[in-house]
Amino acid sequence: MKQLFAALVIFFSISSCTRADDSSFNAVPAGTVLVSSQVPSAVNIAFHAKYPAATGEIEFEKEDNNTVKVKYFIGSQRWQAFFKVDGTFISESTI
Repeated sequence: MKQLFAALVIFFSISSCTRADDSSFNAVPAGTVLVSSQVPSAVNIAFHAKYPAATGEIEFEKEDNNTVKVKYFIGSQRWQAFFKVDGTFISESTI
């Protein structure tokens, strides 16, 4: 129940924020760490819904025009996950 509540709070918090349009994301070269205004909102929402226990510095990095890599911690383990810009989950692995 706590996770559902946390996911809803995150969803409504993020959806109420103003985000830059896709042109901001597309203008960034591959391999660049994204500032929050450059992260596609669908990726941000999907990541926080899938990984509510993620902690530490969460880093979004543009892989290409259709993929974002997210680095984060769960406990003391560093992970990375890949999402399409529409929020579709691709894969995850430890680093």
